[in-house]
Amino acid sequence: MRKLVKFMLSALCVCSFGFTSQAQKFGHINYEELVAAMPERDEAQKTLEKEYNEMKSILESMSVEFNKKLLASQSADTLSETGKKMLAQELQDMQTRIEQYQRNGEQHLAQRQQELLEPLLDKAEKAIKAVATKEGFLYIFDVSTGSQVLFFSDKSIDIMPLVKKELGIQ
Repeated sequence: MRKLVKFMLSALCVCSFGFTSQAQKFGHINYEELVAAMPERDEAQKTLEKEYNEMKSILESMSVEFNKKLLASQSADTLSETGKKMLAQELQDMQTRIEQYQRNGEQHLAQRQQELLEPLLDKAEKAIKAVATKEGFLYIFDVSTGSQVLFFSDKSIDIMPLVKKELGIQ
């Protein structure tokens, strides 16, 4: 029994020495910089800007219509009480529609941003994983946020050029 325990301990020591003696490769990348360098991002940004400008234009025309109606209501002294109440209700309804359109537009733009950027982010992550696997990295750290990694030595490898090559970006 003692021989078995000694054998197990020595085997454990040999195995742990073997694992720790292997070179451990750590890498880092600025993920935001990578995504910004991808040509698909510019196309997604243009699409989002176009949709934002369309929404903004509609909101502006709705606001102009509301302001015209408001000015007309302020100068309409000849209206009866019922007419004034109906006009006030109409203005209230217009304002509610404008606010609802703005909320819906913001939600739509956030959803569209996610729809447009998700394939791009997936592509970037797949390229990072492919490079990490091919090059034998143990960990890849994202240094774009600054909060995830407090320090990395010059032995950590910046894999940005490798990932850009994987994606076909110059």
